[in-house]
Amino acid sequence: FPESIALARSEAENAFGNGELIIERAILEPRHVEIQVFADQHGKVIHLGERDCSVQRRHQKVVEESPCPVMTAELRDAMGTAAVEAARAVNYAGAGTVEFLLDKSGEFYFLEMNTRLQVEHPVTELVTGLDLVAMQIAVAQGDALTLEQSDVELRGHAMEVRLYAEDPAADFLPATGPVMHWHVPEREGVRVDTGIASGGEVSPFYDPMVAKIIAYGDNREQARQRLLRALADTALFGTATNRDFLLDVLSQPGFVDGSATTAFIGETWPQGYCQPALADRELVIAAVIQFLLGRAQATNQALDVNPELLNWSSTGDLESTYRYTREEVVEALHVRPLSDSRYRVSVGADVYVVDVLEMEKNRVSLTVEERGLTASFHAENEQVLHLSVGSGKVFKVVNLAAGDASVSERGSDGAVLAPMHGVVLTLEVSEGDTVQAGQTVAVMEAMKMQHTLEAPVDGTVIAGN
Repeated sequence: FPESIALARSEAENAFGNGELIIERAILEPRHVEIQVFADQHGKVIHLGERDCSVQRRHQKVVEESPCPVMTAELRDAMGTAAVEAARAVNYAGAGTVEFLLDKSGEFYFLEMNTRLQVEHPVTELVTGLDLVAMQIAVAQGDALTLEQSDVELRGHAMEVRLYAEDPAADFLPATGPVMHWHVPEREGVRVDTGIASGGEVSPFYDPMVAKIIAYGDNREQARQRLLRALADTALFGTATNRDFLLDVLSQPGFVDGSATTAFIGETWPQGYCQPALADRELVIAAVIQFLLGRAQATNQALDVNPELLNWSSTGDLESTYRYTREEVVEALHVRPLSDSRYRVSVGADVYVVDVLEMEKNRVSLTVEERGLTASFHAENEQVLHLSVGSGKVFKVVNLAAGDASVSERGSDGAVLAPMHGVVLTLEVSEGDTVQAGQTVAVMEAMKMQHTLEAPVDGTVIAGN
């Protein structure tokens, strides 16, 4: 508790120049429900329904949807009225978001008001059919709201996830790096708002959110299924993302049935999120893609030949070997072409038949043992391949057979390094102090979040800069 108080005070002082803290009533396992309001400069205030933003971590929203799964007409009217009266009480004008905590009994409590549109405003646009940005500009320039409260109607269901450049398996540490390849899904009922492109970069100077992926459906389940398919069809290579974590969230029973509260993530992954190990299927697809890329490169370097001759050899069937590390074990995969589009891949005693249906620059459609899949990929070089396989995970494989296959484990040299650019807020140790592995030595702020830096080993602090 004292450490939490110190961190909160430090954040408040950095943000507002005032470290005074307020102790508030704790609402246990509430829903986070917010009301979108609009007020013009002529005294009219209306609301556009609610958004449920309960799935969050560290008080940062992960999934947003409208309408709220447990909302009733009576509760919407009460919360909407409270939000409208809050805006009217301060003579507010413009777009605003009034946020509430909703407990299990149906009681709701004012949390805060954000005097702007929010990241999740697209879900309200989709269920109301209104352009909130245009409305915000209109009221800002003095136009009167033409909508009456009775004109606002919510139709269907919309759901949004925030795609972050972060590593869920490393306590959601924000990530930076090049955007080697960015594939945006194009599907019915799906909208993507993004600010990155292939060849760009995710820098440490901005919030780690790189895209918003939003799906709309006639009902909640259709919206969820569309969002799942859109996420599976999304690929960002070059930096870690939370895409696979989002897929997992949307598939959890507590989310599917609409019962998730603000405690959902902590209860579902009490020990933190752990990325599943690579499966045979994913290794097989990686081996086939690297085989095709390597053979195409060799052919193109030799002469301009017919693609049908890609796997032809006068000495019989070609076979290539790829060696990947899986759970610290090196796996050998052998790829043998059976035709110009069919391949036999063996992993130990297991044999898989892969049919390549279509291959583009960064996309491939294929079947593995007659199961259809679409994968996105990016070859960093002939040894390193980045891959996203359908609703599986985004991962990187290194073909050890194409270079130095030796793997050495090194102990820590004791240096404590910041994982990214940031500002050091506090130093918890001094030169000469004895520390234990895992002990906090400093706290830094980066990409709108605070991070603790821990000692990697037991030892003594000898220097710092």
